[in-house]
Amino acid sequence: MAEPKCPDCGVQGIEQIVSGESEERSRNRQPWFLVVYCRSCGHVYGVVAKHVFSQPVPPKLVLPDR
Repeated sequence: MAEPKCPDCGVQGIEQIVSGESEERSRNRQPWFLVVYCRSCGHVYGVVAKHVFSQPVPPKLVLPDR
């Protein structure tokens, strides 16, 4: 089975890819992002949004037919 390999340091193995929560926090103390990086050298693979702002759904006004 193929193992992921870090493009910077060359270390191999899925156990070398880790994630950490961002220091930035929402009002309810939830981290905004997860940072995915190499445990060995710190190469960042990507950032994943963890806290998402939702759009409130406005109430629908239904008028009777005349």
